[in-house]
Amino acid sequence: MALTALPIVSETASLPQQDSVRSALESGATSPDNLLTHTLSEEAQRPKSQHQNPDLRDSSAGTSQPIVSRDGVPPDQSSSKAASSFILEKHPIPEIPMEDKKYNRIMRNLRWTVLSVYRRLSTLVLTANVLAIVVLAAQHRLLSLSPESAATAVSINLTVAVLVRQELVINALFWSFGKCPQWLPLRIRRLAAKIYHLGGVHSGAGMSAVIWFAFFNVAIIRVLRARAVHTHQTVIPVITVILDVLLLSIVVTAHPAIRSRMHNMFEMVHRFGGWTAVALFWIQFGLLADEKSHDPKSNTSLQEAIAYSPVFWTLVLTTVSLALPWVWLRKVPVHAESLSDHAVRLHFTYTNLPLCAAPRLSNSPLLEWHAFAGIPEEDGQGFSVLVSKAGDWTAQLIKSPPTKLWVRGIPTMGVLHVAPIFKRMVLVATGSGIGPIMSLLCKRDVTCRILWSTPDPEVTYSTGVIEHVRRADPEAVIINTTVAGRPHLARLAYELYVSSGAEAVFIISNPRVTRQVVYALETRGVPTFAPIFDS
Repeated sequence: MALTALPIVSETASLPQQDSVRSALESGATSPDNLLTHTLSEEAQRPKSQHQNPDLRDSSAGTSQPIVSRDGVPPDQSSSKAASSFILEKHPIPEIPMEDKKYNRIMRNLRWTVLSVYRRLSTLVLTANVLAIVVLAAQHRLLSLSPESAATAVSINLTVAVLVRQELVINALFWSFGKCPQWLPLRIRRLAAKIYHLGGVHSGAGMSAVIWFAFFNVAIIRVLRARAVHTHQTVIPVITVILDVLLLSIVVTAHPAIRSRMHNMFEMVHRFGGWTAVALFWIQFGLLADEKSHDPKSNTSLQEAIAYSPVFWTLVLTTVSLALPWVWLRKVPVHAESLSDHAVRLHFTYTNLPLCAAPRLSNSPLLEWHAFAGIPEEDGQGFSVLVSKAGDWTAQLIKSPPTKLWVRGIPTMGVLHVAPIFKRMVLVATGSGIGPIMSLLCKRDVTCRILWSTPDPEVTYSTGVIEHVRRADPEAVIINTTVAGRPHLARLAYELYVSSGAEAVFIISNPRVTRQVVYALETRGVPTFAPIFDS
């Protein structure tokens, strides 16, 4: 197997160059350039003369062994010609050709794009509801459903959609699947690691609730025409129409194409529209229960109409689930550690975190929330989050670091929480995606290889972050994209996966790069896991 030495480039690019590369990073564009440039030297502390001489190299902070040339001579003793190429620590990255993609293009897109695990779960929930509708239609009962029966179907789906987004439920599921023992067959562990796709249940149940609400409309129209409503003939249809508008707005704005372009609007509609819809469901339920108690044919009291209704109990569960995170709303002190004009590290002491959990932060709790992976402090007291410039909110946070921030709910476990169920893994990150990986690395017994691609890692994120990474993987591949340009992440990740005998690859990056790398690896049979940006 051929091995390629990895050059260590220590030149510092001009600010305009850095800005252009950062723009390329945010856009997610990738380059076929396979030159690996590892920037593990302390640029800020290096004498100017060394910046001007590309043949002078420095060892990385926290590296246990010196970087040597091909002849085994330390950099400061080798000639400029010999120093032009080095092997980083013990081993270079082997040149392993990637396997061909499986199947033809149509089958690949069908399996890994159209029928992703997220969409399979969503389709499964929808299919169960459609089957129920088909059965009712076959029995000629679908269009004769009572408002109460249709409302029950709506409320059950609504409750499932809310519960699967509840922090306690999410953490319970991740905790359970994260306990999957390593002695189980790899196929089972790969399936268990897909738990982060549970958002598919949320979307499937949400769409199903809207479908059932259409039949609720039919039921309301039928009883109004039959003059079976005696006390609330005007209010009930008005509330029904308002709920129609709210539910359709929530579903439409949740479409990925709209959500990605107008995320703030999506959050506002989802939050305030959802709250309003639940409140109106309560009012509608109360009106229908009151109507039933006044119906001489039912012979039911108001208390019985409420207590014996499944709608009541599902609405209670939904309301409690929605309210709990806001019950825990509080403003907490923050210690901001400025790393650069592109990144800041925020330290919190109000709680300790489970493995790979993310708190939600805000300075305007009713408007927007941002989740960041928490990195437990080394002394076990509190945690920190790594924030890089990725929009107006983070830019303002870096420019004017806060002393207090709002938090709500409890920190929620993410995709990397299940990573330890694999014996060996490859961890890939771009930019501040190294933050979630640092959270995982706090679990000392993780066996991994790390690939991190970012502009000016030392200047942007400090040598402390690099030391943290290299303690977990002394041969970590850290690429300075300011100098080397964007690497072919999928190819490098594949090489690390094969050469290290890993069982899985995890990637934390922006949506575009994540999709590209996950598709490139999964279509070659590499189990790859990454956030799916569904919330």
